[in-house]
Amino acid sequence: MRSLVVPIFAFSFVVFVSAAVHAQEPAAAETFLRSRQDAARGEAAVAQRRARLTEALGALLDYTELSRRALGEHEARATPAQRTEFVNLLRQLVERSYQKNLESTATYEVRYVGATAAGGAVTVRTIAKSRTNGRAPEVSIDYTLHQVGGEWRVFDIATDGVSLVRNYRAQFHRLVSRDGFDALLAKMRERLANEGDL
Repeated sequence: MRSLVVPIFAFSFVVFVSAAVHAQEPAAAETFLRSRQDAARGEAAVAQRRARLTEALGALLDYTELSRRALGEHEARATPAQRTEFVNLLRQLVERSYQKNLESTATYEVRYVGATAAGGAVTVRTIAKSRTNGRAPEVSIDYTLHQVGGEWRVFDIATDGVSLVRNYRAQFHRLVSRDGFDALLAKMRERLANEGDL
């Protein structure tokens, strides 16, 4: 499985709300994202940041929805035990990736440039720019959120137009189609044991 390089700032993972997204929900989703991002960035500076970062990410990301969308057609064919393990492994890999990206991008400034609602979800658009390297290009990062139990959760992140879900889905589809679902789980366990990212 090829490693993805997806720079995520304050991140680097179906049940949609059946009611129509109201006009005020994009602003509420952006407010949610700002507060969770700020909390995660703040945790990067403290000694016990891993446990706190895990907690902050748990309040930010919908790992179940991210997993469901990343597996695509293979999700329905997996056993309940396989799905549970997959979500857990993906969560650990995302947390590791987030931790690395958070440390390497601590000097980036994030601007929120708008939010739009479509199909029961809200996409919050941001631009990240290095404060220390003026020549580094800006990076656009779009977070797609939905509500779960009345709380906003992110289920996809697109960096410069490249969707995390679509990248994962392409990788997972190739591996599962060729070698089966257990091979995917084994590869994910191997990545965790070897300190690798997806």
